[in-house]
Amino acid sequence: MALALVSVLLVAALAAALYLLQTRGALGRRLADARDAAAKLESRLAATTAERDELAGKVDRLTAANSHVADDVERQRRRADELALQLEAASAERAAAPAAGSGQPVDADGLWDLLLAHITRRWASVVGVPPANRHMATGPSDQIAQALAREAERLREEVGVDVELTAAAPIEPADRVPFLLAAVELLGALASSAERVTVGLDGHLVLEGDGWVDMSGEVRAARDRAVAAGAEVDLAEPGPEQIRLEVMA
Repeated sequence: MALALVSVLLVAALAAALYLLQTRGALGRRLADARDAAAKLESRLAATTAERDELAGKVDRLTAANSHVADDVERQRRRADELALQLEAASAERAAAPAAGSGQPVDADGLWDLLLAHITRRWASVVGVPPANRHMATGPSDQIAQALAREAERLREEVGVDVELTAAAPIEPADRVPFLLAAVELLGALASSAERVTVGLDGHLVLEGDGWVDMSGEVRAARDRAVAAGAEVDLAEPGPEQIRLEVMA
């Protein structure tokens, strides 16, 4: 009787042990699955965090770029308004010239000096040249070359575009004020719409823009204003991302 009871107890203990082993194995597998799921979640969290940080960086860069573009647009708008007023004033002076004998004479030299001083002051304020070093060249051809060189340097500093100027031969336009105003206006329009601008003086003025994209038509508008002011501007048929203009002396 006692032996039977012991046998029953041993069987029960063995069954309980087997049950515990099975339960422990199942719990172990569940624990391993949970750890594996946690590792995968941690990996996904790390990837999501990295993606979020990357997107945040892009947002910051785009915000800064948008602010820079907005500032540049505002500067170009002010420049266009300013030069438009100058062109209008020059046109008015030209229209009044035939009647100068009966009224106050038009001081062409004074108007020219005023334009040169304006270009010099804008250049000096951007580049940082003190008044003592803002000397003017003598002679119209040298003054034109100097003014265009200063405008090119100003645009390089203020707009950040690559502008290259070469002067192979002096140029003396018949009507220097509209010529220089047209040159400055067209150069500014190209600088705001091209990646690289070349300026050549060789009996006439040649302006070329590479990497040129002008969705708003600023260059053509500048050319129309220059022609209306009395300048002779030839606009070649633009190619893919390229444009070429000639301002005749």
